[in-house]
Amino acid sequence: MTRKISPFILLLLVFFVVRAHSATVNADSCSQSDVQSAINQANNGDAVIVPGGNCTWTSVIDIGTKALTLQGAGVGVTNITQNISGTQVFAIQFTENASLTTRITGFSFSNGSYDRRMIHCASGGGTGYTKAPFRIDHNSFLSTTPPTIFVENSSCAGLIDHNTFTAPDNSEMIHNFGDGTGGWTEDVKPGSSQALFVEDNTFSNNHSGQNFGNSSIQSYEGSRLVFRHNVLNDSQVDEHGTAGMVGARWWELYENTFNIPSNGSQDKFFDLRGGAGVVYNNHKTGSSTNADIVLREEDSGYPALYQIGRGDAESYSPVYIWGNDSSMPVQSVTSNVQANRDFFVSGAQPSNMVRCESSADGGDLGTCPTTYSYVPYPYPHPLQNHGPQDPNPSPPTGLTAQVQ
Repeated sequence: MTRKISPFILLLLVFFVVRAHSATVNADSCSQSDVQSAINQANNGDAVIVPGGNCTWTSVIDIGTKALTLQGAGVGVTNITQNISGTQVFAIQFTENASLTTRITGFSFSNGSYDRRMIHCASGGGTGYTKAPFRIDHNSFLSTTPPTIFVENSSCAGLIDHNTFTAPDNSEMIHNFGDGTGGWTEDVKPGSSQALFVEDNTFSNNHSGQNFGNSSIQSYEGSRLVFRHNVLNDSQVDEHGTAGMVGARWWELYENTFNIPSNGSQDKFFDLRGGAGVVYNNHKTGSSTNADIVLREEDSGYPALYQIGRGDAESYSPVYIWGNDSSMPVQSVTSNVQANRDFFVSGAQPSNMVRCESSADGGDLGTCPTTYSYVPYPYPHPLQNHGPQDPNPSPPTGLTAQVQ
């Protein structure tokens, strides 16, 4: 007799066993040197507690492959200004751990006079989105000078929740990268945990005039994204497919609210330029606007590389859009992305959807498409079960095993 437990449940079990034996390491202050010293003393599963204060960091905090909880005293209490010289340098960097979660919570981050980048996760090799998910939650991110990238994700599974992001025009507040061309031959299961989850955040454009492309998130290079239950104030979602680039692979975009302020001039809610996925039950509030859910392709020909409506090994796998507010019209702006072929729009979820996203679907240039019924991953994400000030969360309950 054997028992099979899902890989995600196994990760949670390992996470909670280690947490039961974790220690707390207190940083002497919020200075970069004191926080780095505390991290160096900590072991996997430990919590590094950073006290309140106003600190400017002029060098990088490196967590490495340790799975830690890096916990400030709260938004507006532990205030970090990133003022590190150089380009594409992040205030905090870490490499995703194979079995334990790295968590960053309870900080206010703002930019100084140098590069405006705060946190970076690297997958550390192997197939993306398969290791223990990180969590970045209950923080505040603020920039007054564009362009800004607060968080950059390099094919890490993770959860970004309950943060406020505020940046001006021409900012891309989260960057989401996948495994490049390899990301287009990896198996993707819609509604699974193997993606970057962005939920329950507020994204705001603090411009003083016209919106020039403020994006809450931009996805590239075979990436995967679940973007849900967020509030966007004059900001858009961008799934990239720029000419000559490897486009985003898979996305699930639902139950978000786009608020257009009185001085707003947003022209897109979603700018979908590569890959496939679902877009449903999104809402618009505030001032009137000519914004749309836009689908387009910037390379020529049909099918173009990595274009809308393509999945595993670029086989046919259409986009489905349903249930969004009537004030959020859908339009294709290029001739090689066509309704009722590359994407389908309806009032409710279609009863028969087709996909080609994995070898199980008949992918890798096999006999796709497969008929399926889309079911989203449980909301809220299981990692939300721990509060922002709890480095030792309660273990999961209701676990089941399949007996054979």
